[in-house]
Amino acid sequence: MTGVEIAMIAGAALSAAGAVQQGNAAKQAGKFNAAVANNNAIASRQNASANAKRQAREARQRAGTNRANAAASGTYGDSYDLLVDNAMEEELDRRTIIHQGDLQAQGLEASAGLLISQGKQAQTAGYTSAAGSLLKGGGALYDSGAFDSTPKQTSPVYAGMLI
Repeated sequence: MTGVEIAMIAGAALSAAGAVQQGNAAKQAGKFNAAVANNNAIASRQNASANAKRQAREARQRAGTNRANAAASGTYGDSYDLLVDNAMEEELDRRTIIHQGDLQAQGLEASAGLLISQGKQAQTAGYTSAAGSLLKGGGALYDSGAFDSTPKQTSPVYAGMLI
């Protein structure tokens, strides 16, 4: 085997190894980014829960103030419907906060799934590229005659001239 043929084999092998490494790195990056997205989804739900609890606490304070004001003015019976409406609005606000946090978390979780899928596809592409590099290198090596079993014929040289 000649030096050129060895270089062809080494080049194909290095190209294949590089493609595999790149695909594996992309898969790992996808896994990492997916983990970050999942962590952000958890944080989104926790944040929404904390905001909803704050909203509920503030709503109870406002309701207490409204009841006290209604009682002090002597119009508690007339204000009952307004107090009920306010309580319903406050509960709707609390549930909206939780819903928005859940929607954001679901989007992040979907993104995590997509990132994992993209990483797997990149790894598969790396393997495919590696196989292509090896086949291309093998084809070039075959074309060079490296696999010929018969010796190559050369023209005899007479007095420095080819015949």
